[in-house]
Amino acid sequence: MQFRIGKISAKCSSCDSTQFKPDPEDYSGPLARFYCAVCGTAMQYADLIAQIGQQAAPPSKEARVPRRKRAHSKGGTVRR
Repeated sequence: MQFRIGKISAKCSSCDSTQFKPDPEDYSGPLARFYCAVCGTAMQYADLIAQIGQQAAPPSKEARVPRRKRAHSKGGTVRR
């Protein structure tokens, strides 16, 4: 089974496989466990879906634009 939205698929945190098997003894819901079909790493449903969301979200403005260095003031008194 795959978890995907459009062209974005959740991947195993250990081997990057996109194929998972449900835990037959687990319940459904955000805490449900799924196992990587290749290496057997256990992952929670909520983590798999969050991973897709992180990949789909556009980078924030801060991440795209490097920070500029601020000029340091030399201190002193504030005039009013």
